[in-house]
Amino acid sequence: MLFATRCSARYLGCVTGAISVATVYSMGRPMFNVYMAISGLVGGLLGFLGSLVDCRNGTLEQQLLRAIRRDGLMLVYQPVVDLANRQIVGAEALVRWTDERGLAVPPDVLIRRAEERGFVGEITRLAVGHVLRDLGALLCSDPGFHVSVNVTAFDLAETGFEPMLEAALAQVGVRSESMTIEITESPTARHERTIKTIRQLRAAGHRVHIDDFGTGYSSLAYLQDLAVDGIKIDKVFTQAIGTNSVSVGIVPQILAMAEVLHLEIVVEGIETEEQARYFVPADKPIRAQGWLFGKPVPAGEFLEMLAKERENDCASVGEVCTLS
Repeated sequence: MLFATRCSARYLGCVTGAISVATVYSMGRPMFNVYMAISGLVGGLLGFLGSLVDCRNGTLEQQLLRAIRRDGLMLVYQPVVDLANRQIVGAEALVRWTDERGLAVPPDVLIRRAEERGFVGEITRLAVGHVLRDLGALLCSDPGFHVSVNVTAFDLAETGFEPMLEAALAQVGVRSESMTIEITESPTARHERTIKTIRQLRAAGHRVHIDDFGTGYSSLAYLQDLAVDGIKIDKVFTQAIGTNSVSVGIVPQILAMAEVLHLEIVVEGIETEEQARYFVPADKPIRAQGWLFGKPVPAGEFLEMLAKERENDCASVGEVCTLS
């Protein structure tokens, strides 16, 4: 066999061509030239496509930084309901971003890139600011309503995170109890500084929940170290309800563990009535979110949804009420 390899001096990629000696002799000189030309074109096309991907990846962080500076990120809100009566009692704030080419960047990619480049804290500050502008009036007028904000272990490890959060809340008069902090399961979440920040947040009045519980580093030791207020059962377990998946058998164990540890429970990803009914017989109050109750929507749509629900509730008991 004859091999030829060419590597780019600029990009992390190489192209290797191979052909047997017998094939070279059998095809003749003209066909050999055609074969080489086609191979060169294919290799060049692959290299060009690779460079486009590499170029996009290389500028994604720059685009994200520009978006942060011009307040170009968007927040949407998904309703959180009390499963017992299906009433909206809160919302989860979710960051969304469309890059400069008009392509929606998946949230996990967005956060991972920001973490890798060291500016995820800027996204968190921006998100907190958006939440307080969008729902600040509601949070001030309705102490029972709460909004959940996702933060990373990197945020919690920053000494300035908790003071930043409390200053932002104080500026608009929102109580700490009105904002729940959600952290994703991660080995870095057990860092000493992170644990200290969680304690400070709880002392200030915030609830702290572990997001996507059951898919990462869950254990009794993990929960005891972090000393959180609640867990959010990941949608992987919710979607297994009504199927033969072994994941269904884990759900009762999670509920029992939460009961023993006196943890609040939020169930993610409820899309069917069967999934909702599964959790209703639980001995303790359970909150839930999912497309059955509402998709993530911009702040204006969410407030309209909430106002309509409350108007219907008031009308059912012959009262007149408004959403502040």
